[in-house]
Amino acid sequence: MSDKVNQVCDQFRNRLDAVEGRLQSFTTNIKSLSHQAERDLRNKLAEARTKVQAQKEQIEQTRANLEARAEQKITETKEAISEWKAKREIRKLNSRADRAETYAADAIEFAAASIDEAEEAVLEAVVARIDADTAT
Repeated sequence: MSDKVNQVCDQFRNRLDAVEGRLQSFTTNIKSLSHQAERDLRNKLAEARTKVQAQKEQIEQTRANLEARAEQKITETKEAISEWKAKREIRKLNSRADRAETYAADAIEFAAASIDEAEEAVLEAVVARIDADTAT
């Protein structure tokens, strides 16, 4: 069992290292932008922050709803797990562990893909800004 846990942890660590590498690469690319492009990016960032701040109340309510649902699910799951342990339903316990590991791996993959998409969006914005600046 410990080997399986170590293997899963190693897989997660490898994926997280890959995500970290992508973030470092993205940071390096952003630092190489010209001063004008950097200023334009900072202006866009300020606009995005303003928009996020305006939506903060709705986001907080949504998070509260999700947390309440998660707590309910945790309670239900703990009860089910206690029953499975009492009945020695190893198959169900292993299946649950497998699903949790798959979910964690998928979440990491999704985060990595989101980083790539965000990088593409930022670079497209930079190119668009450069195009607009050179046209004037």
